[in-house]
Amino acid sequence: MLNVMKLFFIGNRPKVLERWDKLLSDWQPELLDIHRIEEKLAQGGIIMMHLSSVEAELSQLVFSYKKHNPSAILIVCTDTPNEEEGVEAIQNGANGYTNTYVTGSLLLEVVKTVLRGDIWAGPELLQKLLRRLLSNMPVTNSKVDTAESINCFDALSSRENQVLSVLITGASNKEIARELDITERTVKAHLSSIFQKTGVSDRVALVLLTNKFPLKVA
Repeated sequence: MLNVMKLFFIGNRPKVLERWDKLLSDWQPELLDIHRIEEKLAQGGIIMMHLSSVEAELSQLVFSYKKHNPSAILIVCTDTPNEEEGVEAIQNGANGYTNTYVTGSLLLEVVKTVLRGDIWAGPELLQKLLRRLLSNMPVTNSKVDTAESINCFDALSSRENQVLSVLITGASNKEIARELDITERTVKAHLSSIFQKTGVSDRVALVLLTNKFPLKVA
């Protein structure tokens, strides 16, 4: 099966690149020469970078390209993932951050996920990123007033507003459940509905959206 979106690898470890090439052969991937990145990605594409084998200068060039070309998709893979590195990668524009040696089926899921416009990263990493985003944002009110909210927030139910109000403080699903005295399963159901109604697909995008549209204390 030939995919429309072109897949490019960046890395200096042959065994890793050979493994990726085998697991993602349907995408007909090719090794990317950083000096030809503008030419090769002129029509868009996915970059899969093996962070553990490239020099810092090269990785910074890739992140810089991504910053100026947000439509490009960047997946960062590392041999020893850690939250701080992952948060930095996502903040620098990466669409995904994962272990170099994830299973073939999971690696394919990573690619499919970022293609949908979602962020691929562990829940703990996303939570840390969420808290960092919130700490850098202008102070906003802590609750959603549906009478004053704009567009997508008007469709939220009273309970969904409550869930959102707690979420934008940086709370995890478990913390939201505890705060509202509901189950985590119920929280997930409400979040799924909120994502659908607001047109975003993850918590980070949702927080950014609430910051774009000022929320008013009820």
